[in-house]
Amino acid sequence: MHSKKERKVLLTSVCRPFGGPGEGDSVGAELFHAQVTRAQGIFSLRQVIRCWAIDYIAENIEAPCVALHYPSERELIRELRSGAYDYVGINFVVATFHKVRRMVKLVRRYAPEARIVLGGYGTVLPDEILNSYADEICREEGIGFMRRLLGENTERAVAHPYAPIPAVRLYSYQQPSKVGHLTAGLGCPNGCDFCCTSHFFKRKYVSFLHTGREIYEEIQAIEQKASARGETLSSFILIDEDFFLYKKRAQEFLECVREGGKPLSLMGFGSVKGLSQFTADEIAEMGFDTIWTAFEGAEAGYGKLKGKTVEELYASLKAAGISVLSSMIIGFPYQDSTVVHAEFDRLMGLGPSLLQCLIYFAFPTTPFHAQVVAEDRYLPEYKKDPDLRRWDGFAMHFKHPEFSAPELESLQKELYRQDFERLGPSIVRLIRVWLEGYKNHRDSPNPLLRARAEEKLNTIRGALPGIVPATLFGPNKKTRAEARALLRDVRHEVGRLSVLERVKCLGSPVLAVWTAAVNKLRIFQQPGLLRVEHRTTGTRGRVPKEAPICRLQGGFHANPVKALTEDLNRNARDLVAHVFSYDRAAAEEFSATAATRSTVSSGKANSM
Repeated sequence: MHSKKERKVLLTSVCRPFGGPGEGDSVGAELFHAQVTRAQGIFSLRQVIRCWAIDYIAENIEAPCVALHYPSERELIRELRSGAYDYVGINFVVATFHKVRRMVKLVRRYAPEARIVLGGYGTVLPDEILNSYADEICREEGIGFMRRLLGENTERAVAHPYAPIPAVRLYSYQQPSKVGHLTAGLGCPNGCDFCCTSHFFKRKYVSFLHTGREIYEEIQAIEQKASARGETLSSFILIDEDFFLYKKRAQEFLECVREGGKPLSLMGFGSVKGLSQFTADEIAEMGFDTIWTAFEGAEAGYGKLKGKTVEELYASLKAAGISVLSSMIIGFPYQDSTVVHAEFDRLMGLGPSLLQCLIYFAFPTTPFHAQVVAEDRYLPEYKKDPDLRRWDGFAMHFKHPEFSAPELESLQKELYRQDFERLGPSIVRLIRVWLEGYKNHRDSPNPLLRARAEEKLNTIRGALPGIVPATLFGPNKKTRAEARALLRDVRHEVGRLSVLERVKCLGSPVLAVWTAAVNKLRIFQQPGLLRVEHRTTGTRGRVPKEAPICRLQGGFHANPVKALTEDLNRNARDLVAHVFSYDRAAAEEFSATAATRSTVSSGKANSM
């Protein structure tokens, strides 16, 4: 039993479901499906991302703690009733604040003694909006904040949790492997005028791992934790806003990988400026399979875009088997329709495997937000009564010299559609890049690159069934022909297929049809609850207790009967809301006008 002085903490993400009436469909538990492959239908990559912030905090405080990822309201109520919690922390973004308001009501009803702590990028909202919903507001790195709040030692080193996510699901098929996660640091010094993640930390980089060797050794340690659990990590997501910008640390990491002699598989983030400090082969040696990098706009003028030309950079990365997730922004003041299409054509010519296209956005705490407020440029509807659910990069909030809000939002949808129709499904593009890297490195004099090429071939072989539906259901004749050509090339390289591989290839179109059906019916689309116990009764001195990670993907991977029941009930409620034009969140008495007329928050974040 816990002593009376020992405080107990509940940390939670916002509640599911996502995508209800009035909610932006870009905000949810998935990144690829919500913001990258959103226009690709059955070919969209499905992967639920856990809320790593609460995993890190839970791992690094001493108090007993339970972390909830994507509970339903009923599951949250059950936890509140059974937990006797002293603190309830809720992580959110601006576009999910309407969920926070409902969750706070539940906390105050079912755990009235608990103090409510709000954290995450949603806390950029001013105190005028947040104060009535929180006892504490964290507007800084959360580990140190919670340690101070709980009276714990703030000088302890940051421990990195074992917090994998399920591998990507495609055509409703869930790969059995998992994807590891490591956060090397938070924040970004580049300071782009629209970037919340940079200005949230005041353009400072908060390092969790200071050297390349520390990063490498932590990856090895996480792999050992997976092995001890009998789990396989197929790759890692390395969270660091601009990993390659810190050349000395990245170079040391490269040397460690070379010393280890084993190829890694990483997804990471890097600017043109940072990536230009290394050759593509060096980046491949480090183990990066996918790089998320900013294209933004040709005349955006950000320092992070200086370095190699994007033509040279993208071509060299793809030749090394490194796929590119490129982010473009529309709505810059210099852009009109002609300029946007010209920049998009240039980006399409670079052939990124994945695309994110966001609208230039005046996010609170950023310089652009301050400028829009000072110049009184918010559109009347956002100035008078802003709908925070649309603060998601997929809505235009300010006056533009060339576009109305409907025009720019329509153009954004068109660009996503064009990306799919011109370049085809992202799964085909990814495999094409992997194949190119394999061909270029299979005879390399560098043993690490040769070993990487062999692993790439194994990855390609496993992904082969993913190409087949693209040959049948691709968006047009051109992309279907390209998929067939790639299928022939892959078959030539991998040789004879096993019986099981042939069955998977034959079965993938059937799964694609099933996926189209469940997408249309809006069932099995929501995440499932992942509950993790840290230092609670019966778990002290042991690894955190949690349910199988695949539960995050929801549907058949969690509790299919429960998921189907929730989905059908939700669809019925949404239908009623649509027929009677009722918006529950909007109908609640609430004003967010402070978000469009304020540029600073008060000092409540420092109240302990």
